[in-house]
Amino acid sequence: MAFKTQEMILALRAPNAHWLAALVNALDEALKDPDFGPEQRALVQQLLQAGIVPASVARAAEARFERFEQSFTDFAPIDGHAEAPAFNDTPVPPSRPKLTLVGSNAAA
Repeated sequence: MAFKTQEMILALRAPNAHWLAALVNALDEALKDPDFGPEQRALVQQLLQAGIVPASVARAAEARFERFEQSFTDFAPIDGHAEAPAFNDTPVPPSRPKLTLVGSNAAA
C-alpha cells in the first residue's frame, strides 16, 4: 500500500504517532548518510517484513547505538554546556531592537 505525502503527514498528527515520528525522523537522517548503504537498507526492509526484531539483534543494536551516542558526547564540553564553535576571537553581541523613550515637558 502506497501512502501519499498528505496521508503520511495526517498519520503523524495522531496523538499516538510518537514511534512513527521517531522512526521517520531516524530513517530520514539515515537516508541522508552515505554510509547507510544498500545492505543496511535491505536489513531494515527484512526487519519490517518480519514484523519482529530478534532479541539478540535488539541487544546488539542497543549496544551499538550507545557507542554512537557516546561519539556525540565526546565533543561536548566537560561542564555539560554546549557552546557554538568559535571561528574568531571577536565576540558578537546579540542584536536587539533599540528603544527610544520620548517624554514631554510642555506645560498645559
